[in-house]
Amino acid sequence: MESSFIFSAAHALTGSRTAVREAIMKNGIGTSRREFLRRSVMVAAGVTAGISASRASGDGSTNAQSTRVLFATDMHLMQDNALRSEDGLIAALQAIDAVRPRPDLVVCGGDLTDPSPGLDYAPAGKLLDRFFDIWNQHITIETHYVFGNHDLVGTKNPAVSRDDPRFGKGLFQKRLDLARLYYSFEKAGWRFVILDDVWPNPDGTYYAEYQADQLAFVQSELQKESSKPTVLACHIPAVSVFPALSGISKLNGSNIETASSLVSRNSKSLTDIIHGSAANVKLVLAGHLHHQERIDSDGITYLNGGAVCGNWWKGANMGCPEGFNVIDLRPDGTFTVEYRSFGWKAG
Repeated sequence: MESSFIFSAAHALTGSRTAVREAIMKNGIGTSRREFLRRSVMVAAGVTAGISASRASGDGSTNAQSTRVLFATDMHLMQDNALRSEDGLIAALQAIDAVRPRPDLVVCGGDLTDPSPGLDYAPAGKLLDRFFDIWNQHITIETHYVFGNHDLVGTKNPAVSRDDPRFGKGLFQKRLDLARLYYSFEKAGWRFVILDDVWPNPDGTYYAEYQADQLAFVQSELQKESSKPTVLACHIPAVSVFPALSGISKLNGSNIETASSLVSRNSKSLTDIIHGSAANVKLVLAGHLHHQERIDSDGITYLNGGAVCGNWWKGANMGCPEGFNVIDLRPDGTFTVEYRSFGWKAG
């Protein structure tokens, strides 16, 4: 089954540099209808769903020199194997382990577990440990983890102590032994920048934002070797048209408004740094929306991955099946993207 929202049949799934000019949905402030249409000329934006093995190219074709990255996001492991989430996770990891050629690297896009914001520390720790036990039994490839909103601990549980170092992001950070949740590394000539764009509100809700320290970090990293092909990864998208196409965004007078829990409320701050540095940023990876979406703008591909859990282990999410992305990166900065489902049957 394949269904698509396509704004240009000629370019919707390519890595062409003639892509969308500033296809950015402003968040929080809102964007006028005329301004949104002007800025989102939509010559090459696409939301692609329900694809079992769909390949999209960033110029050229796969070759033996490619570095293969597996991007898997939104696993949502539940307690006591609810909705068979544990079985589904194992099936996904078995499919990842069977990918050939084997991936050189896995980027895990966040939301490792599902109920942690409402849990106390002991059950949240037990569930997170169970996730890592399952993961490590099946995946021996180098893996880097992005923080997701469902990885927050206790933020929706008024009974837990806010002073405990495990509160919020603390447990995740402690388990992974990370000094901070944003950092960079290199692999086969490509630079990867892992970002943390999830921030809790006192009432248990959350929002997405690139805060000042991370923006400064990104700017510093991109200025070091501006010609190096670069991948950024976060949990909540910087850019997405899916909320508008799915009816989640709301029309408020003449403004199109999208909640800052769905798309970062200061995406323009990030894109201004990317373009201002003239760095060779090729991909910006995200998850969160549980729907495969690709937007090409000014030579950058914003890839929002479909979820491993689909519709929270209840089947496909608006036509997008449970799956993950296989990305082949080449030394010249070109790449291919393939979304693969793993045949999971909910029920």
